[in-house]
Amino acid sequence: MAVKTILVKGADSRDMARQASEALAGFQPKLMLFFASGIYSQPEAALKEAFPGVEIIGSSSHSEYCNSQFTDGAVSIMAMDSGSVEDVCVRVVENIAGGPDLRGVLEDMHNYFGGVDQVLNDYESYVGLVMFESGAKSEEIFMDRLGTVTDLLFVGGSSSAAEGCESLVFANGRSYAGAAVLAILKTVNGYDVLKTQSAHIFSERRLLVTKSDMKNRILYEFDGRPCGEVYAEVLGVPLEKISDYFVSNPLGVVADGEIFVRTFNQIQDGGITLHCGLPEGTEINVLEIGRIVDDTKKALDEALTYEPAGLINFNCLYRTLEIQKENVVTPYCELFGRCPSIGFSTNGEAFFGHINETSTILVIK
Repeated sequence: MAVKTILVKGADSRDMARQASEALAGFQPKLMLFFASGIYSQPEAALKEAFPGVEIIGSSSHSEYCNSQFTDGAVSIMAMDSGSVEDVCVRVVENIAGGPDLRGVLEDMHNYFGGVDQVLNDYESYVGLVMFESGAKSEEIFMDRLGTVTDLLFVGGSSSAAEGCESLVFANGRSYAGAAVLAILKTVNGYDVLKTQSAHIFSERRLLVTKSDMKNRILYEFDGRPCGEVYAEVLGVPLEKISDYFVSNPLGVVADGEIFVRTFNQIQDGGITLHCGLPEGTEINVLEIGRIVDDTKKALDEALTYEPAGLINFNCLYRTLEIQKENVVTPYCELFGRCPSIGFSTNGEAFFGHINETSTILVIK
């Protein structure tokens, strides 16, 4: 077995790690990826002690997915052995809000595998994972800079946390705030990446962002007018009611038929905050959310014409809240029971930039 997934609930981190060690007895992981509820203190240290010599990375989570299960207050773990991941290189970039230069980090990671030419010439084997500590609110600029220093595809998500818990990312047996964890995987049989957002164009009217604050993710104007006023006009609803539609009618950047979702958060300082910033000069469409289970099933059925070794689902927290509201958690999770899979409810997804209200899925073949 090249990939094994487990969902663990323990009395504390040491108990959780003990249970994980028992469940994975006889299995020799090359890489472990985990998503842990914030009720566990220092889960990364406990796992590192239980699995010495294994590369272990992870993120805090609001709620966790594993195979056909969904829960909170747990730790979802994927263990990958050398039959699925031949090698892995992990680096941590701290203080991402300070706009670090990523050139040296990526050069070092490429050189670990023999140089950038070696990686890019075997592009179908190498894939990047990125996990952000979401409190830094720096994913947009980081992903843009990442794209300028490597042609390697990086996918992933931003940490989330249950109420009252801390948002963190994990690597090297340590926890980090305000940081990004980068990993390059050399897969044995290759990989695929799927993106499904269950969002469709509501209005063909294209709106131009004419005033925004990217640093603080605040949108002020569409087409030179207050953005809330224009948004209400497109939806045909009263201005004072627009916050009721922020999740059901997000915004979308449409490029070559592909939709990249941006969701309003709250009215603030004469504008509206976003979960992912929109720079001035961007054209968007107002979207509507469709049937998440049906759309996800279609995406999986069309892409998975083979039996994958494992799936990693970076699923937006808004999508989790929507499937809970619609009472379709069970049929949604059953879609992922076809093979070993884990996931968590993210505060944004990474796929050619920072997006949200999307499911971005890394498939290990």
